Amino acid sequence: MVVNVLNVVGVAFFTLVLCWRIHRLIRAREGVQAIAMTIAIGALTLSPLLLNRTFGRLADGITVVGFSRVAGYALIVLGVAAMAVTFFYGPTESSRQRRAGFEAIPLVVAVVGLSLAMTVTPRALRTAALNALTVREVGLAVFFVVAGGYLVFGLADCVFSVTQLMPFSRGYLTRSLRLIAAGMAGVSVGSLLQVVFIVVNLLHVASLPPVLTVSRIVMIVGVLLFIAGICYPGVRGLVVSARYRNLHRRNYRRLGPLWRELTGALPGIVLPVDRRGWRTDVHLVYQRRVVEIRDVLVQLSPMLPDDFGSLGADLDVAVLRAAIAVYREAGGATGETRMVLPPEGNTVDDDAAPLLLLSDQVAAASPATVPSA
Repeated sequence: MVVNVLNVVGVAFFTLVLCWRIHRLIRAREGVQAIAMTIAIGALTLSPLLLNRTFGRLADGITVVGFSRVAGYALIVLGVAAMAVTFFYGPTESSRQRRAGFEAIPLVVAVVGLSLAMTVTPRALRTAALNALTVREVGLAVFFVVAGGYLVFGLADCVFSVTQLMPFSRGYLTRSLRLIAAGMAGVSVGSLLQVVFIVVNLLHVASLPPVLTVSRIVMIVGVLLFIAGICYPGVRGLVVSARYRNLHRRNYRRLGPLWRELTGALPGIVLPVDRRGWRTDVHLVYQRRVVEIRDVLVQLSPMLPDDFGSLGADLDVAVLRAAIAVYREAGGATGETRMVLPPEGNTVDDDAAPLLLLSDQVAAASPATVPSA
């Protein structure tokens, strides 16, 4: 009962997400690739529900026996065709549209073949599991041969397209594409073994139950590899994002001694809070702290020597505090300002690198070295 409720909730949630995705596609006027990707996700997500025993019985009770199996495999076929369009590397949108038209031909043939095969299958066997006995029924055997044959064709096509994309990818994207290609190749090989098992049994050549077992294992491994390839970029993004959040949180705290030293003398340089919730964004508060420190150092630059930052830990801190004292006495900058401790790159981490070293020096220095104003 609980599983059924969870399944219903899952279907309702997925339906809402799919409708939202379609709405966004219509508003954004996306191309064929985005639409094909949405169709593939939708079809491959809904197909296991129809092939599920509970939902299958419900669907068959509303329609006819065997409808859930035909619809489930038809959705798998549709998902594979949509993936072929998604992964196809075409230089223009028109070439991808032509590819979609080409994929429609075997797709329609496969769906019609599935429907006809199920129609001629006795009602008692339409929902039967595939094994050495049930495969002797011609209608059921043809059904699985059509489904498996299209999977072999469609997934091999997808693997070829993905290999064509690999030379244009780098790093983690290449690893993701390799996992996806390996997964689809595994499902394709498993489908081929299933077709071989059906044909040799149907022709009474031999009975090879181990082939069906191997086929299922290979297909399961292939599905897992495919899911891993699809999820890998997102998971990697979460890991990298968490790593950067932790790094920026640590660096924000490391800049604390220098920031307090400088803004304590020039409190007016602290930027105003211009939006709600800014304190919850680690990257934003870290960037703000870097900018505020940079602003103070620019104000103090006329009182700092050109080799500031390379004088030694104690001397750098002493010179900085002396510059703060002079700034206080003069009531402002006493000369032309310039960049102090210039960064070696364009990122905020490059900008913060020399400031972090200076902040560590300030934290290690004794407050007793502060010159009197």
